[in-house]
Parts: sequence; structure tokens; C-alpha cells
Amino acid sequence: MEKGTIIRKGQIKYINENDYKRIFIISDLHGYYNLFLEFIKKVDLQKDDLLINLGDSCDRGSQSYELYLKYYEMIKEGYNILHILGNHEDMILTAIDTLDESDIEHWYRNNGETTIESFCNVTGLSKKDFFDKEKNKFLIDFLSTFPTLIISDKSIFVHAAYNPDLLPEKQEEYFLIWNRQNFWDRNFTGKAIYFGHTPSKKDDNTIVYYPNNCTCIDLGTYRYNKMVGIEIKSKEEYYIEMLYQGDGKTRFVLGEVTGDKPLICFGINPSNAKIVDNKLQIDKTIEKIRHIADMENYDGWIMLNLYAQVTSEPNNLDKVLNSDLHSKNIDEIEKILNRFPNSDILACWGNLIEKRDYLKKVCLKEIFEIIKNRTCFHIGSLTGKGNPRHPLSPYADINKELENFDINEYVKNI
Repeated sequence: MEKGTIIRKGQIKYINENDYKRIFIISDLHGYYNLFLEFIKKVDLQKDDLLINLGDSCDRGSQSYELYLKYYEMIKEGYNILHILGNHEDMILTAIDTLDESDIEHWYRNNGETTIESFCNVTGLSKKDFFDKEKNKFLIDFLSTFPTLIISDKSIFVHAAYNPDLLPEKQEEYFLIWNRQNFWDRNFTGKAIYFGHTPSKKDDNTIVYYPNNCTCIDLGTYRYNKMVGIEIKSKEEYYIEMLYQGDGKTRFVLGEVTGDKPLICFGINPSNAKIVDNKLQIDKTIEKIRHIADMENYDGWIMLNLYAQVTSEPNNLDKVLNSDLHSKNIDEIEKILNRFPNSDILACWGNLIEKRDYLKKVCLKEIFEIIKNRTCFHIGSLTGKGNPRHPLSPYADINKELENFDINEYVKNI
């Protein structure tokens, strides 16, 4: 998009906020499809709500095409979804329209090839086909319907910025889509301005509330596996985050968090579940943990372990404690528990704790000092050896309420 181009009439969408029960805004998902699915589940999006996406659903992440297909399918089903044109959508349309080498390279420098990969994975077509206006007709047509600016009597919705000195009809399109300069100090429009484009630089990667009722909701999703949505009538914030710290050989943290009180679970050691290309690859244990967290109405779940070595075969656990690995695990556990001070604990290590002496005598005893004041639960009855059952145990009924676990008494008997 060239600088100086005044916004076209068709690029402004006017809405009446009273037409909708709730209005949610999200932004800059960059191919993080699973976060979006968790978000609409968390807010229980209904057909009398409005969802406004402030732009940039593509590039960087691995499932851009899937996101656009999902929006399109939901619109056809009767959901109210409006998607603003972001600078990344602008780069796609420009690259396909001009086929100019410099335009394509500019887009590629901004991780555009991940969107092509997503297109190929879903459609079975080739990279060359992405630039074919007939073979890529759905995406081109869909993105071409996106407005650059949405206006209501109370709010202004835009991807990057808004010039408060100009009327909506006099805005420069490039400024709306690409600008990163301060405009909020001049917002005397009397309206709230919601935008994305510039990732939050706050330490906790949360919403940035600027002066004069200007709000930026770009959290740097592609860097932090985290997104947010705001319901603008109630001002309620909904954070969705995937947590993962591991390298294939070790795993310290894995989780899906949708609020301040996820269920924090302790197993023996991690198996195969992990996050690859911003997609959660679950195993049977995590499938059960997910179910329990949903049934008990927790804000998602976090899986921690007494020992951080990745193996699906307990007999392969280190015969001698790796002190460095243990210390790192304790550090990461403390970080999680400090971040979620109100979370309950689910003990679910089963009889596997008997595999190595250090699991009880070193790992659990140190972890106990961190969690001893928390409310702890276990699944079903304790094992014959008095251990909290593993979720995959045939005697662990995950459809029943969790049982209180007296971890203080349990540790006394070690």
C-alpha cells in the first residue's frame, strides 16, 4: 500500500454497538489457530455477539490459512465476525497483485512463507499456486473484503494507528495499517481507540493502556504463545496462553492457561506431549488432565513433574539423580507457583514414584516445601501403596470429583 492514499469509502465499516450483546476484540494472532479455538471456547462466543479482529491473522505462525477458513466458516454459520486489514494481509495482497520481486521479498522478510506453507498443507496445492489468482481465489477474495477502519458512536477500531486530527473519511490508509508513532496523546475524538500492530513491551506481555482511552492488544503472540481478547462493554479481559519449556530431552513446563487459576498437576516425569510449531501435541495423560481441568472449571491446566527427564518408559529414568536437572526443575516450579498463587495442586504420580529412591527422598521433599500450603487433590482412591493415582490408572475415575489429598501426612511417611 502506497503512502498518501486516502481511505476509500468502502474501506470504512460503521457499526452500532447496541446491535450486539457483547463485542470482543482480538488482534495479531499470526497463525496461532489453537489459541483462537481456546479463546472462542473460553468466552462461549454466541451469534448475538460481535467479534472484531484488528488484523494480522497470517504469517509467523504455522496455521494462517486455517484461521481464515475458520473465520469464513463461522460467518457462514451465522456468527458476527469482522476482520480489519492488517499490514500482513496488505503484504499478501500486494505481493499477489504485483508479483513484483521486491514486494514478495518484503513479505518474505516478515515470515510470509509460513502462510504459503499453511496454504499448501490445507489445499494440497503448490507454492506457485499461492500466487495464482484463480487457485488462491478464496484467500484473495476473503482478504479483499476486510475493512481498514471500523467506527461506532463510541469506538474506533483499527490495526495500527488513527490520526485524531482527521475525519475518518480523510485518513491515510498506510497510516492506519503501518504507523507505530504516538497518536494517543492527541486523541480528543471522544471515542475509545482499539488497535494492535505494536507488540506489548510490558514484562508480563499484557494489554497496554495508553492515555486518552487508547488500548493496544498486540501481545506478541508469535513470540510468547499468548493472546488476549477484550469484551469492550464489560471491559473484561480474556488471556489465553500456551506454556512450554523443554527441548525434547527435558520438559519443565507444559500447559494451556485461560485465567488466573489453572490446575497445577504433578506427575513423575514428562512423556511425549510438547508444543511444536505453536501446536500442542498431547499424549493420553494430557488428554485426561485436560478433561479434569474442564470438568472442575479451572482456568486451564499446567503439567509439572517431580523429575524433568523426558521418557515414556519409566525404567529408563536416570538411575542416579541429575542434580543440575533437578535444580532447574525446582526453579521452574517455583516460577509457576509464584505466578499462580491461588492455583490448586493435583498430585498424580501414581506408584511410579517407587521407581527411583530420589523421586521421593529428594525431588518430592523439595517440591513439598514449595506446595505444602496449597490445596491438594488426587484422583479417586489412593493406590494400595498410598500414592495418588496416575490419570491413566484403570482405577482413576476422571469423571468424579477430585478428592482432597493430605500431602503433609503423605510426606511425613516417606
